[in-house]
Amino acid sequence: MARYIYGFEGIGPCHYISNDLRPFITQIVKWRYPLKKLLLATAVAALSVSAAHAAPTVYGKAFLTLDYVSTDYDAANKTDEDTFKLNSNASRIGFKGDDDLTDTTKLIYQLEYQINPDDDSQQFRSRNTYVGLAHNTLGTVLAGRHDTPLKLAQNKVDVFNDSLFDIKNAGVSGEYRANNMVAYQSPVIVGMPVSFMAATALSETDADGDILVSAASGTKPAVYRDRKVKDNGYSALLAYDKNGVYLAGAYDKDMGANNVNTGVIDNTWRLVAGLDMGKMNMVSGLTLGALYQQSQYYDNYSIVNNNRVNKASEDEKSWLISGKYKVGATPWAVKAQYVNTTDEKGVKDADVNEIAVGGEYAFNKATTGHIYAGQISRDNNKDDLIVGTGIEYKF
Repeated sequence: MARYIYGFEGIGPCHYISNDLRPFITQIVKWRYPLKKLLLATAVAALSVSAAHAAPTVYGKAFLTLDYVSTDYDAANKTDEDTFKLNSNASRIGFKGDDDLTDTTKLIYQLEYQINPDDDSQQFRSRNTYVGLAHNTLGTVLAGRHDTPLKLAQNKVDVFNDSLFDIKNAGVSGEYRANNMVAYQSPVIVGMPVSFMAATALSETDADGDILVSAASGTKPAVYRDRKVKDNGYSALLAYDKNGVYLAGAYDKDMGANNVNTGVIDNTWRLVAGLDMGKMNMVSGLTLGALYQQSQYYDNYSIVNNNRVNKASEDEKSWLISGKYKVGATPWAVKAQYVNTTDEKGVKDADVNEIAVGGEYAFNKATTGHIYAGQISRDNNKDDLIVGTGIEYKF
C-alpha cells in the first residue's frame, strides 16, 4: 500500500498515514480552529450563565438629614429643648436574586439590613430578609422577616415615609416588620387589577398564661396583659390598582411590634386610597392619598384582693390625608401631609396631630435633595417643631 508522510500540529511532528485516510484527516484539520472557537464561546457562555445565577443584585440607599427639633413640654417639671442632629433615615444595604428551578418556578431571596452612616450603633439590623418560591401563574410564597401586608397596604400615601414625619411617629400603629413570617402573594387576578396577600407570624413560645408587664413592687400589684403568649399572628391585604386609582383594605391580628410574642395590639384594620391625577388625565404630576385605621389594644390588669382589676384600653383611631405635586418639567416636587391619631396606644385622650410640608429636588434618578418643616403635637405631653434638610442616594 502506498504511503506518504503527513504532519500537522497536534497529531505529531511526522506520521505515516494511509492514502485512504487522507481526506478524513484533511477535513479534521479544516475543522480544528473553528471548533476551538466554538468550544471557547460555549465555555464562556456557560460560565456567564452560571455567574448570573450565582451573583445577587446589590442595592441600597443612604438617606441622611440634618434636623433642628424644638421641643416644648407641657409638664412644668420638664425643660424645653432645642437640638440639631444628624439622622440616618432607614438607610440600608441589600442583596437579592433568583434562580430558575423549573420553566415556571424560581427560587427568590433577599437579605436586607439597616445601616447607620452617622454612627456605629445598631449596624446591620435585619429588614426584609427572606427566601421563597415564585411561580409564573400561581403567585409567590416567602418565609423570613418581612413587612406585614397591613403595613404594605399604605403603598405611597405616606409622602414623608422614612423621615421624622413618618406616620409611625404620628401615633399610627401597624407599621410592623414581623419575625418568623410565612406569606403568600397572589398574582393579579385574571381580568381584574386586584391582588391578595396573606401572612402568618409564627409564635415560637409554647407557654400558656398572660404576659407580665411589670412585677409587684411595694404596695403596687403586678400588672399583666390579657394575651396568650403562644398565639400566632395573622395579616391580610386586598388591593385594587388600575389607571391611577389605588384602593386597599387590610387587617392584622396579633402581629405585635416586631415580635409576635410581645405585641400589645389585639387587632388593626386599615383602609387606604390613592389617586394619581396624571394617570387619570386630570392634573399631571399630582397624587393624593388618604388612610383611615382603627386599632384595639389588649387590656392590662392587676389582681387586688383576689379580684381582677382592668385598665381598659380605648380604640386608637388614625386618619391621614396627603398630596404631592411634581412641578412641571422642573426637578422640583412639593408635598404636604396631615395626620391625626386619637387615644394613642389605647390611652384615653392621648391625641397626636402632625402637619408637615416639604420639597424634593431630583438631581438625577438616584439622588434626591429634601427640605421640610412641620410640627408633631402630643396632647398633655409635648410639641415638636421640626425643620430639616438632607440628601437621599439610591443605588
